[in-house]
Amino acid sequence: MRKFLFCSSAILALSIALAAQAQETQKTRSTVGQSLTPPAYSNARMEGALIPFPLPKGAEAYGDIDGKAIHQYVVDLAQISRRYRDSGHPKFWGRITGTTGERETDQWLTGKLHAIPGLTDIRIQELPLPPQWFPKSWNVTLTSGGKSIQLDSAQPDYDSAALPAGGVELDAVYAGLGTDADFVGKDVKGKAVFVYGMQGLANLDAVKRADRLGAAVVFEVSMLPGNMRYQAYPSGTKAPAFTVGNDDGTAARNMIAAAGTGVPAKVKVSLDTEKLPGLHSTMVWATLPGATDETIYITAHKDGWFDGSGDNAGGVASTLGILQHFAKIPQAKRKRTIVFIALDAHHNLDNQRNGGVGDHWLSLNKAKLFTKTALMINNEHPSTVTTQSRPRYYPGDEIAWGNTYMPLEWYAGGKQRPELNKIVWNTFREFGVPLEMDASPTPPASDMSMLAVDVPDFERDIAGIDAGEYHNYFHTDWETPETVPWTGLEAVTRAYAKIIDQVNEMPLDKLQLPKSAMK
Repeated sequence: MRKFLFCSSAILALSIALAAQAQETQKTRSTVGQSLTPPAYSNARMEGALIPFPLPKGAEAYGDIDGKAIHQYVVDLAQISRRYRDSGHPKFWGRITGTTGERETDQWLTGKLHAIPGLTDIRIQELPLPPQWFPKSWNVTLTSGGKSIQLDSAQPDYDSAALPAGGVELDAVYAGLGTDADFVGKDVKGKAVFVYGMQGLANLDAVKRADRLGAAVVFEVSMLPGNMRYQAYPSGTKAPAFTVGNDDGTAARNMIAAAGTGVPAKVKVSLDTEKLPGLHSTMVWATLPGATDETIYITAHKDGWFDGSGDNAGGVASTLGILQHFAKIPQAKRKRTIVFIALDAHHNLDNQRNGGVGDHWLSLNKAKLFTKTALMINNEHPSTVTTQSRPRYYPGDEIAWGNTYMPLEWYAGGKQRPELNKIVWNTFREFGVPLEMDASPTPPASDMSMLAVDVPDFERDIAGIDAGEYHNYFHTDWETPETVPWTGLEAVTRAYAKIIDQVNEMPLDKLQLPKSAMK
C-alpha cells in the first residue's frame, strides 16, 4: 500500500512538473530564439544556408556576376544608415533624403562607380527640395490601474502633424480592424484610437475612418509577430497617426480591455516635428558608352528608411553588378549605351506629392533624355528572404524564415509588348528568379510607376521592366542585410544582364510603340 501511494505521489509530482514545463513551453515565443530582435539569423548562417541556383547551361557569360560580392554593397549601405542613426537620430533614421546620410551614400556610390573601368559622366546632380518633414521627438505611454507601459515601437506616419507642446493625455479606445462595424457604439471624438492591420489584408481605410469620426490621435497596430517599427507614408489625416508593433499593440489592447467600462485607459502622447527649408536632394549619374547613341536606362533609388537593405540597397547593389559585368565587354560589342541613375526616390515629399524630386525632374526632361531609349529597368527590392507569418502548426510566435527568396511582382512593358514579357518571364525563370504567375498590367508601386504618372505616354514610348517584392520587412527596422539573400541578388542580376543582351537584338521601333498600339 505504501509502495502504491509512493508511486502515485511520484507520478502526480512528475505530471505536475511536465504540465508546468509544457505551460512554460507554450509561453515561449520562438523555437530558435530569433523573434524579438533583428536580425533573425546571422549573416554567416544565412550565407551558408541559402540555396544558390546553378548557372544555366549556355549562360556561362554571366558567371562573373557574384552574389556574395554584390551583397557586401548591401552591408555597406546599411552601415551608412546606422552611422546616421548613431550621430543623433535614434528613432527616425536611414539614408534620409536631404541629410548627411544621403551625402555619405553619394560619396560611397561615386567611389564604387569610379572603380568600374569605362564608366563616364559620373556626377552628382543636386535638386532643391521643398521644406522637408522631420520628427524631432515623440513618446507614447499608456496608463491604467496604476500601471504604465511605453510603446517604444510607435512611429509617426510621414508628415504627421505635431501635437501641442508637452503632449496630450487622451482616453484610449480599441476599434478592432477599424471597419464601420468596429466603430458602432463607440464615441471616439477627441480620443486615442487603436486599430489593427496587416500585410495581406485589404485596405480597410481604418485610419482615415477614425479621423473622420473625430479621433485626436490614431494608432495602427501591425499584426505581424514581433515589435517592428514601421515607417508609413502620409496618412492623409488631420489627426496625427502612428504605426505600432504587434507586441506593443497587444499590450495596449489588453490594458484597454482590463480597464473595462470603468475608468478608461489613458494615453499620454507627444510629437514634435519640423519642416526644414533649404535642403537639397541628389541624383547620381554614370554612363557606360555603347556602339550607338541608343540608350538603356537603369534606375535604382538610393535612399531608405532604417537599414533600407531590401528597399533599396539591394537594387543599388544589383545595378552595380550589372555595370561591372558590361564594363568587361568591349564597347564595340555593347550595342546600346547604358545610363545609370541613382534616384533620390519616393521617401520624401515633393510639394505634397509622394515621390522624389528626381522623378519629377526626369519627367520634365523626357524629350531630352528618352528619345532613343530602348529599355528602362527600375531595379527595386530585387531580393528578400522567404518568410511566413505564424505558419500553421508552428510552435513559435514569429516570422519564420526559409533559405531562399520571395517571388517578385513584375511588369515588362505591358500587354502591348508580348515579346518583352516573354523574354523577361523566360529569363528570370532560367536563372531561378521566382515570379508571380501573371505580370502586373502597370508598373508596381515604385519609381517607374511615378514616372508613368508624371510622363505623358510613358508606357507607350518607353519599354519598362520593374520587378520587386513588398512583403513583411518593407519599411521596417527589421529590414537588415540578412533579409537580402545573396542568392537572389545573384540570380536577378544575371537575369537582368541577359535581358539587356536580348533586348539589344531588338530594333528601337519595336520597343517604342506607335500611338495606335496603346488603344
